[in-house]
Amino acid sequence: MNARIAEDGQWRFPEMDSTPVKFNEAIIAFEDHDFYAHTGVSFRAIGRATMSNIKAKRIVSGGSTITMQIARMARNSDRTFYNKFVEAIWAFRMETKYSKEQLLTIYASHAPFGGNVVGLEAASWRYYGLPPHDLSWSQAATLAVLPNAPGLVHPGKNRAILLEKRNKVLTTLFEHEKIDAITLELSMEEPLIGAPKTLPSLAPHLLDNAISSGKKGQRITTTLNDKKQEQLTEILARHQKHLNHNYIHNAALIVIDLKTNEVLSYIGNSATENKHQKYVDIVRSPRSSGSILKPFLFAAMTQEGMIHNDQLIPDVPMSFDHFSPQNYNEKNEGAVKAGEALSKSLNVPAVYLLQQYGIDKFLHKLRSISQTHVSKSAQHYGLSLILGGAESSLWDVANTYAGMAKTLNFYNAENKYSSTTWDDAVVFSEKKLQRELGRQSENESGVMKTRTTSKIDAGAVYETFQALLSVNRPHMEASWEQYSSSKKIAWKTGTSYGNRDAWAIGCTPDYVVAVWVGNATGEGRPGIIGTTAAGPIMFDVFSHLSSKRSWFIPPYDELVEMSICKESGHRNTLNCTKIDTVQVHQMALRGPSCNFHEVFLTDEKEKFRYHQGCTQDLRVKTVSQFVLPPLQAYFYKNSHPNYKSIPPFHPDCENLSEDKTFSIIYPDHNSKMIGTVDLDGVSKGIIFEASHPDNSATLFWHVDNQFLGETKGNHSIKYIPEEGQHLLTVLDEMGNQKKILFTILGD
Repeated sequence: MNARIAEDGQWRFPEMDSTPVKFNEAIIAFEDHDFYAHTGVSFRAIGRATMSNIKAKRIVSGGSTITMQIARMARNSDRTFYNKFVEAIWAFRMETKYSKEQLLTIYASHAPFGGNVVGLEAASWRYYGLPPHDLSWSQAATLAVLPNAPGLVHPGKNRAILLEKRNKVLTTLFEHEKIDAITLELSMEEPLIGAPKTLPSLAPHLLDNAISSGKKGQRITTTLNDKKQEQLTEILARHQKHLNHNYIHNAALIVIDLKTNEVLSYIGNSATENKHQKYVDIVRSPRSSGSILKPFLFAAMTQEGMIHNDQLIPDVPMSFDHFSPQNYNEKNEGAVKAGEALSKSLNVPAVYLLQQYGIDKFLHKLRSISQTHVSKSAQHYGLSLILGGAESSLWDVANTYAGMAKTLNFYNAENKYSSTTWDDAVVFSEKKLQRELGRQSENESGVMKTRTTSKIDAGAVYETFQALLSVNRPHMEASWEQYSSSKKIAWKTGTSYGNRDAWAIGCTPDYVVAVWVGNATGEGRPGIIGTTAAGPIMFDVFSHLSSKRSWFIPPYDELVEMSICKESGHRNTLNCTKIDTVQVHQMALRGPSCNFHEVFLTDEKEKFRYHQGCTQDLRVKTVSQFVLPPLQAYFYKNSHPNYKSIPPFHPDCENLSEDKTFSIIYPDHNSKMIGTVDLDGVSKGIIFEASHPDNSATLFWHVDNQFLGETKGNHSIKYIPEEGQHLLTVLDEMGNQKKILFTILGD
């Protein structure tokens, strides 16, 4: 699949373990007719060489056997009588140590074949693009004459001499009954070799990785499928052409076969020009993770019973010690199902969940599941850890997703876990390279140890993958899953801050496909978005992979049926009016019960609330209504028109008096204001003020339905004015709200 030229500029492959029969017969026919009869020195050959030299009145033949030529190559000596004598002694010694077949292999591995080509295997690939054992009789005969005069092999130079020598070898083979007359005739009709061919370069970055790990000069067998590697390289190159239009110059891809835990395809970089850092192996390079780590937090919290897919979690503007995360669309839904928050990759709920789980705890989990680049402290990352504040590599991400998928596969096959389930995928076939380079450690005896990990159990993985099934595919309608031809793929995208990195990772029971798109230089571009840049490549790759199973078998031993409130997703109580039953991780039974319902008295039309002291013999009924906290409700009802606010108390009821509500002090309703600026021209802003009878109450401020912030105790907040009419809305924790209109006339 790939080779790299030696440091001295020679194409020199590792020594062969055997030599093809055709080349053996051809080299013996040309160089050493008595090879199997002599013991290192052929006196008949010396006699023939002496007669030839006398007739030519110059040295035209040295009479060296193949064994003596090996000695000359080993000594790198000139052709003198003294050196010839030493070579003869060496030849005798080699004949006693090696078999004839071994000697032929040594000769074929080290002989010069013209230009900078050394050894039969390098020559076979360079001149014919074939492995040695696939050579024809004509090709083997041509290569057999080259070590005798390697300078012959140049396009347009001494072609007639080369042709004559090749045909002489073929004729000798016919005379010795090694080939028949038809083979002789057809072989002589074959054209001579032309210019050296370019060697395959299907996995250059993987080869560089092996060389940098100390495997230079070795023959390395990989798990890659050469046909798939070539096919997927072409697919990635096709997508790269489109990405180039937006000045996005790099992409990387890795495919893991989950059945064998082997890397099927490894494309370190799609760039073809040096100026775009084509030599950088992006598969191994740490990059900003974006949202690609969110499923790991979701799975960890699911495993501990802290969340499940149908449970509502907050999605409201939040501020964490000067850190205010925003969703990608800069909107909030108030409250959202946890599984939906993951599938939509909402940032605010993710930060909220990380705060609930704990940064230190999550860092420990990440390090236990292959995320080796997450090496700094919790104080360094903060809550931005879940939004791309940490780095990861495509290799690490792919192996973690593969570990999750393998957990499901192994669990269903054996009904138990294995210590090797989360081991990195194998990319080199040799036993010494079974683990990914750079990840091995040695104990005191020098024996390799497999690193141990803290896994995520099968139930949590399954629930996470179920949520990731709902991610909308790029350029497709949300109803794509209705088509039977669509494969079930749990997939997640990620986009780093500044649009520098786009990720797309997909899992099926058979494969993990991981894609990265961006610029190796770190330059951000508007089009570097996980869903639209990396996602299409991932799905294109999956379309060229054959799957045997449509989806994972649920790990029923870890899943249970749980009755929930259909509106909140929490375990239902007597106050819940809408009940549903869902499949959840068994630890979800430990989760909190629903406290999102308020029971009150109301009239038949549910227009007003009452309490026992003000019903005045009216016909009232008891109602249990789903009620979100005020700030959540404020955003929730914008996307859920069926959500009903709790009705106000009837005017005759004294439950709410003026002294229990808050008031807006400044500005007044329908007031008109002029903004002020500092001497440097920067707006000083306007201070809004309010008062609340409860000193511990929290007020939530909004201008034109955009969250401005929250206040507690001292209710004053700064607003940077924008010219025009605006609506100020203030809510307290009880759901009470005040609205006023004001106008900014300008600075």
